[in-house]
Amino acid sequence: MTVAELCSRMNSQELSEWMAVHRYYMPLPDPWHQTGVLAASMLAPYSGKGKPPKPADFVPIERPPQHRVQEEAALQELQRQLRGE
Repeated sequence: MTVAELCSRMNSQELSEWMAVHRYYMPLPDPWHQTGVLAASMLAPYSGKGKPPKPADFVPIERPPQHRVQEEAALQELQRQLRGE
């Protein structure tokens, strides 16, 4: 659902309540984690001994917001890599 659709169907108080339920009482279903569990369990028999895949290996990494200085440093590093330095 888009942000506009969410805003038209749910007010801020209700959204805050759902966020609190998810955080403090019972997490809502996470399709990325569920898919990761399925993929890890399907690949486990084919992995090396003692190195089974973890569900987190199949979940996209979310990076927290960075400070402006960190963003600039990351962009400068990317530019250096692209120039082959």
